[in-house]
Amino acid sequence: MDRATDPRPYDALLLLSFGGPEGPDDVLPFLENVTRGRGIPRERLAEVGAHYHLFDGVSPINGHNRDLLAALRADFAAHGLDLPVYWGNRNWAPYVTDTLREIVRDGHRRVLTLATSAYSSYSSCRQYREDLAAALGTLAEEGLELPRVDKLRVYYNHPGFLETMADGVLTALEGLPAGVRDGAVLAFSTHSIPTAAADTSGPPEGHGPGGAYVAEHLDAARWIADAVAERTGVTRDWELVYQSRSGAPHIPWLEPDICDHLRTLHGKGAPGVVMVPIGFVSDHMEVLYDLDTEALTVAAELGLPAVRSATVGTDPGSSRASATWCWSGPPPSGGRPRGAARSARWAPATTCARSAAAPPGPRARPPREPTAPMPDHRPTKEPRPMPESVSPTELLALAREAGRRAGLLLRDGRPADLGVAATKSSPIDVVTEMDIAAEKLITGYLSEHRPEDAFLGEESGTSTGTSGVRWIIDPLDGTVNYLYGLPQWAVSIAAELDGEVVAAAVEAPMRGEAYYAVRGGGAFRVRTGNNPEQMYCRPAAPLEQALIGTGFNYVTAVRTAQAALAQRLIPQVRDIRRSGSAAIDLCDVGGGRLDGFYERGLFPWDLAAGDLIARESGARTGGRPGQGPDGELTVAATPAVFDLLQPLLEELGAWHD
Repeated sequence: MDRATDPRPYDALLLLSFGGPEGPDDVLPFLENVTRGRGIPRERLAEVGAHYHLFDGVSPINGHNRDLLAALRADFAAHGLDLPVYWGNRNWAPYVTDTLREIVRDGHRRVLTLATSAYSSYSSCRQYREDLAAALGTLAEEGLELPRVDKLRVYYNHPGFLETMADGVLTALEGLPAGVRDGAVLAFSTHSIPTAAADTSGPPEGHGPGGAYVAEHLDAARWIADAVAERTGVTRDWELVYQSRSGAPHIPWLEPDICDHLRTLHGKGAPGVVMVPIGFVSDHMEVLYDLDTEALTVAAELGLPAVRSATVGTDPGSSRASATWCWSGPPPSGGRPRGAARSARWAPATTCARSAAAPPGPRARPPREPTAPMPDHRPTKEPRPMPESVSPTELLALAREAGRRAGLLLRDGRPADLGVAATKSSPIDVVTEMDIAAEKLITGYLSEHRPEDAFLGEESGTSTGTSGVRWIIDPLDGTVNYLYGLPQWAVSIAAELDGEVVAAAVEAPMRGEAYYAVRGGGAFRVRTGNNPEQMYCRPAAPLEQALIGTGFNYVTAVRTAQAALAQRLIPQVRDIRRSGSAAIDLCDVGGGRLDGFYERGLFPWDLAAGDLIARESGARTGGRPGQGPDGELTVAATPAVFDLLQPLLEELGAWHD
């Protein structure tokens, strides 16, 4: 009995996805699953796992699938749809073979499969059918009665998907400054694939260049752009762009890249941009890293206002469509699953809605391989969830732009004669008029964009706010260096959310460098005229080979005690350096130029930004044993050096005169 004439309703739904690691120990085994049979050395896989380790080895995709599983079950129950929902993965537990075995043992014989990919291509459609066929082959070898397994059609043009994406764009537009909102353009982003692979997704002669993969994305983007125009009264320029390219450079992939496109938009004078992750159903690793970290960083460097709209995830608009997905493409003759709602605007089923009985083909390519090397350590602190209303990447963009402007003011406006401020208690505690002017520039810029935020500044003190965000600002860290024309000075800005720093930017104009980090997203260094490079602290080294940075207090008596301590410490390390800027020293620990740093007497504005950047680079930070960094003592070092340096400083009494 074929599919078109089988009157039986489906009696189970299988949610089928890619899978991902759920802890540091899972990363290498997961990548071995993904690349099995390709002969990739284990050392190379360790490098590929770098981005996962920035998130404590946890891919967001499994968490999103659990949320989607719960949403589907709740939606089916609300609509009276008696259809149990199961979940299986291609590359990690729960594996699809194990899930199908469970389905069979639960007595189900007609299974509908919903894959977490909305478009046509080998890896997002046909390979899932091959996975199902292989799993059924295993069950047959075990002597189990095989169920009928059908895969739902691609759903890029389903109204539940499109309307939810359009709602996300409208919400994102509200996140742009009012002055650029109407002129903002849309950049629809999806995963790049080799052009040859795109052509096999559907013949170019029937779909145009890039085959069905490109044509389907263009159709979806056009619908969303039209819907946004209809609801806002503004017709916007838009373009389909790509991200997450991997593989050999000589092999052509779909272009333009999202970061290159942002630079083009800036060059054309676009006032703002909304990045729309049209190719992704949920906020998994490539959305969080390639868009929220890399692309938004490029936009911030350009001074181009940019926001990212939401993926559909488990939004009520998309979950309401889940019941109708269960008979799309088309339903079996003789009826629909009991209690199902009516479907809307259906496109014809594609060839990807075939049964899992399709013969297996060649294996898919491995996923994107990050090029940055993996450190031999990572931050161990698990970040707390952040409120959805506050985007740390947007806070970072503001911090970076404010720091850039202040750095230019300080660099280009430095007067020949810097007077000593009379309000300070020590004649060598130099805080110039330029220092005050830089802080006013920073607070003014941030207040313009976020008027409800609070501030803690070296010069302006504390102000209150209502948003839960507080900016911690050192407008000129390294004032004596600045006074004497030495290059080791910086602008340091940190964004604190509900008492925890979530974004940090340190601008060092005379070095020609800037450093930045978002909590849980790694740390980066940008040299003038170059692309961002990820920062990692140095590999483990014995304490006696460690280069340590420190700083001295302005008060003579305290500085004398600190010098005596350094005299006792220096025989136990390679050497000690003093730059005169705690923010730069902390960034240098993160960037591998120092093995460790310590200082007594720092204020929150001295260390807030540099501390996050060091931690996101893999370093450990703290104060006295069991305490965080504070005015008594701040310590930052590579993990191996930290374990030796912190107790040694405690023994030497680095926290008191």
